[in-house]
Amino acid sequence: MEKSLEEKVQELWDREQIKSLTYAYGQCLEKMDSEALSKLFTEDGSMDFTSVGWGVKKGRQAIKEFYPTTWEQRVKPFFTNHYIEFDDANHAHGWCWLDNRLKKGDQSLIGCGRLHDNYEKVDGKWLFKSRRVEMFFMVPLSEGWARTMK
Repeated sequence: MEKSLEEKVQELWDREQIKSLTYAYGQCLEKMDSEALSKLFTEDGSMDFTSVGWGVKKGRQAIKEFYPTTWEQRVKPFFTNHYIEFDDANHAHGWCWLDNRLKKGDQSLIGCGRLHDNYEKVDGKWLFKSRRVEMFFMVPLSEGWARTMK
């Protein structure tokens, strides 16, 4: 059955809110604000860093406590190519590309990957139910990524 104009507009609005959620996540990283960042997740939300060896952080408190351990890297993320599917009015899933800049000591690193997300609308606001990092490469800028590409 064809969606009504109102349903189509609501879906477009929800899609933009989900994209904005991702951009807010990046801004929290840049500002090093773990309190605000943790509030972008549902109470039982999770962040899966298994691909980079950091495991899964489950719940707002665990997420809030984890992120300050990464601040010294001065991460600058860039998000593109969002793909979002709606499961129902309050649940969606999708992914976006991650282009990452950071530092490790005095070395500049560049990385590329994908973030796999599940979203939930809570009290009218879209939040991350889960995020999973899939890194394709993370290399020193001086070396480049050509050798890591298959």
